[in-house]
Amino acid sequence: MPRKLFDRTIDFMRQSLDVRTTRHKVLSNNIANAGTPDYRSMDIPFQKVLESSLGSGANIQLLKTHPAHFPESFERSVEVESSTEGVNLDQEMANLAENNLMFQAGVQALVKKLEALKATILDGGR
Repeated sequence: MPRKLFDRTIDFMRQSLDVRTTRHKVLSNNIANAGTPDYRSMDIPFQKVLESSLGSGANIQLLKTHPAHFPESFERSVEVESSTEGVNLDQEMANLAENNLMFQAGVQALVKKLEALKATILDGGR
């Protein structure tokens, strides 16, 4: 039975980075609209998306409400939740910083995975 070159871990990391990128856009949009009257803060419940993705094995998809919102390469849909409150700028900045740290951690994990794959390929013939 042939093995895949890239296992489910890399696909999971890709999905995680896709959701983190989308969450960054949503949080940035909240910050940009902080002064807009009656604007309600939105967020992507990352933990819920992750649990549903792992539980069902389904792909995460972005909800595209306008053709120019996301590049065509995004083929997933995620539920964006709206809060009942306006934008708390301090909270949004903290959420953005946390999301950025988690994105960077995901990138580092992916780099380590690919480095291990490279080492296996280069050292495997010796």
